[in-house]
Amino acid sequence: MQRTILLFLLSIFILIQPTQAQRTEEDSPYEVIEALEIPLAIVGAGSTAYGFYLLNQKSGSDSLTIANLNINEDVIKFNRHGEPRYSEKASKQSDLLFYGSFPIPFLMLLDKNIRRDAGRISIMYVEALGLTGTIYSMTASHVDKYRPLAYSPDAPMSERMSSKAKNSFYGGHPTITATSLFFVAKVVSDYYPDRKGLHWVLYTAASVATLGNAYLRYRAGKHFLTDLMIGIPIGTLNGILVPQIHKVKNVNMDKINKLSWKVFTGQAHGISLAYKL
Repeated sequence: MQRTILLFLLSIFILIQPTQAQRTEEDSPYEVIEALEIPLAIVGAGSTAYGFYLLNQKSGSDSLTIANLNINEDVIKFNRHGEPRYSEKASKQSDLLFYGSFPIPFLMLLDKNIRRDAGRISIMYVEALGLTGTIYSMTASHVDKYRPLAYSPDAPMSERMSSKAKNSFYGGHPTITATSLFFVAKVVSDYYPDRKGLHWVLYTAASVATLGNAYLRYRAGKHFLTDLMIGIPIGTLNGILVPQIHKVKNVNMDKINKLSWKVFTGQAHGISLAYKL
């Protein structure tokens, strides 16, 4: 996993630097409405924090409840791959990859072209994380699903009884890792659209890191396969789509400004469009 992170660093430090070109502010591939999106980013961060607060309010399980768990009765057949599993080592490795992915998008600011849009990039990144964090925390805080480790006799009873043992649905670590790393791949690709090799490296590294984190969470007994299959696409889409919806459109804005519309009601309902010549 450390090699994957180094692949990102090498891509950012080495592959971008030779093609740094001077540009004007208008050359930025992104548009951000700060008056609207800064409050939205704050709301996203706040809702994520509230979701994790709700997660911490979940109650644990007593030893009798844990003893009566039956993986053959409680878990669908698709998720019953191998014996109930637990690995403290895999859990710690997944944490390193999870926390290590957070600062990587800010390393893009070492590039001169991207650094000129530091404010825009930062707002978009907070939005992407806020969206992913809100969806995950609000879901996990309202769904009680035991992790695979809760069924494993190898896991410490204290961990099996913990409230965190009910947070199997869905996989948060690989989801947020995907958001951070695919965000990097998308942004760098938008700034350097002609560097196809660079795109391939970044998207491959993002995929390997995300799937690697998912594998570690699986080995650690933190999630079932379906938890990971649901979480990864959510994180990936958020990392890619948030920059995409901010991309500057190749549209003549003077023409857009001449277009007006209104909704009318009464005996008839509809929308009228008018174009000012």
